[in-house]
Amino acid sequence: MIDIKILLPANFRFCWGGCFSFLILCFFLVLGTGCNFEPTKKVSGEATSISIPPPTLTSAGSRGRVDYVVIQKSDRVMSLWKQGRIVKTYPILAFGADPYGTKTREGDEKTPEGTYYIDDKHPSQKFQKFLKISYPNEKDKLQAQKIGVSPGGNVGIHGDMGGVSGFFQRMYKNWTDGCIAMRNADIEEIYEMVDVGTAIMIQP
Repeated sequence: MIDIKILLPANFRFCWGGCFSFLILCFFLVLGTGCNFEPTKKVSGEATSISIPPPTLTSAGSRGRVDYVVIQKSDRVMSLWKQGRIVKTYPILAFGADPYGTKTREGDEKTPEGTYYIDDKHPSQKFQKFLKISYPNEKDKLQAQKIGVSPGGNVGIHGDMGGVSGFFQRMYKNWTDGCIAMRNADIEEIYEMVDVGTAIMIQP
């Protein structure tokens, strides 16, 4: 058997006592300077730069809890704005089956891009709640007419089907016909906060 002996300096206890005193001193210095150790919040480098629309974009006007809604398709985020500040953000559950680019015709399964407003809202037997977007506007109709197609319509924000059907729907990122699908708990909040006439900006 090998006998191993560890030799400690004679002032070993003194060294530990000195270190402990030093740590206590540092602790009180930190309290005195009022340092804030809150971790730095990370901002996604992929976030889209947005141009905020004024709350008077539409003649319908809105005096509700939200002035306007911003949809960032590439980030899959919806934000609700009031007086130039974000009230709340929500993750977007799904877009249309062909989400890239703006809607130009009926059946292309794209979500329109541009500035619109909520022109109707009502409970939905299939998707819990539905907030209808004012697509197509006059510009959309003219563009569709130029290429000889119907612009389509009935595009809005809604929940999912719930139950087993909703469970399987949530496995796919894009399953609507061009609408913006949200989680059912979120669509309930959005439905209460967003009035008919509220402006909505949909960005790529």
